Amino acid sequence: MAGFPVVRTMAPMRVLALGWEIEGPGVVRAEFASADSLASYDAVLIDPEPLPSLWQGQAILEPDGVWRIHPGRDLGLARALDNLVAARRTEVEDLLVRGGGVLVVRVRAPGEGVEIAGTPPHRLDRYAFLPRASLVSGPHHLALPQGVRFVPRRGHDVTLVEEPHPAASYLEAFAALGYEAVLVATLGAPLGSFGKVLATNRVGDALAWDLPVGTGRILFLPSFPGASPSEAGERLLPTVAAFLEEPLPVELPEWMGGYALPGEDELRRAAEAVARDREKIRRREQELGETRRGFDLLRALLAPRGLVGLAQAVWAALDRLGFTVAPLADAPAMALAASPDGDLLVRVALSLFGPVGPEEHRALLLGLDRLRAEENADVRGMLVCLAEPRLDPRRRGPQWAESVRRGCRDHGLRLTSAHDLFRAVRHVLAGGDPDPVRKGLLAADGEWRWKD
Repeated sequence: MAGFPVVRTMAPMRVLALGWEIEGPGVVRAEFASADSLASYDAVLIDPEPLPSLWQGQAILEPDGVWRIHPGRDLGLARALDNLVAARRTEVEDLLVRGGGVLVVRVRAPGEGVEIAGTPPHRLDRYAFLPRASLVSGPHHLALPQGVRFVPRRGHDVTLVEEPHPAASYLEAFAALGYEAVLVATLGAPLGSFGKVLATNRVGDALAWDLPVGTGRILFLPSFPGASPSEAGERLLPTVAAFLEEPLPVELPEWMGGYALPGEDELRRAAEAVARDREKIRRREQELGETRRGFDLLRALLAPRGLVGLAQAVWAALDRLGFTVAPLADAPAMALAASPDGDLLVRVALSLFGPVGPEEHRALLLGLDRLRAEENADVRGMLVCLAEPRLDPRRRGPQWAESVRRGCRDHGLRLTSAHDLFRAVRHVLAGGDPDPVRKGLLAADGEWRWKD
């Protein structure tokens, strides 16, 4: 498929940054109230954080808990605010609808806002500058700006959507800095029906959203507090340039499909092949991740994430040795490990400081008695201990108290350390036969140690 030379027809882009400390070529920084017309730029970057300073200090906090301005006794502030916001909103609409420009908005909590008293009263908040638009996608309808809410919610659980997008580099670079608010549709319409959701948190709230409006687009991005102005410019400005260099609007007219060009079908097939390859790579990465998790799970025998992590590691190790492990629902530190050679009731014990004490031995005995009495089961017991996990296994002290060792010997229980179990599993992973290891555990009487 023959390619086309890239023809640069755009003049250097002009970018206006309002309240946003960002640096880069073509960027002009200004204040919301004093900037030139927003429609006179190719792109506008707005951080709404400082907007309430326009009315703070003049509004009155009244008994109903609302900050309010009363026209007629405010020295004209209410009218000035209304005129300013209306003018900026019209300029944003012209930027997007007539100019095909880009509006980038930092997602912040809307804050208290202010109410302009009147009949009827109306409110202004950090997002009063957003354009008025009516968007339709299939059965869904979204009215801007009232159709979108900015809900305060802080976190660092930023998950990027896997689809390629020009903003991916910016989101990846600053994801660790976190967010302060999420985007929610007021009437429940899925935001993905109107634009591309680029990032979510772990419960699915939208954090970044690319929304086509007219022939332009609004790009909502997480706040990423503390981002370097120079690095933000290096990451974000190429994204804006990529948008502005697109010659077609995001949403094409329906009749455009009747004007295909020679070679477009070949391009489409090539893109589909790339998508298939990407899916294969994604699946392979997922398989490798699962394999890595299996290794990490076994390494948790040495330094687990608490008692639950140790239990999961022991169950995984026993599975490698040929046991079928069934954790007990009412005792998360115990499991029944079944095999053709015999069954074990296994209890794991973790002690952060000092050796494991006799209470763990007694808990295993009680579990055995209950299992034998209720189910008449022919089962033996094993206690797996891990003490002082912060230390290298070769530098740890005794893993259990002397009373635990004597009690396990006297009651015919198997007693081993998580480190010995790790060494046994490492032997099996290196090609060793798991059967002798499993049978050795079942036949042990008291303390069991792995011998290389």
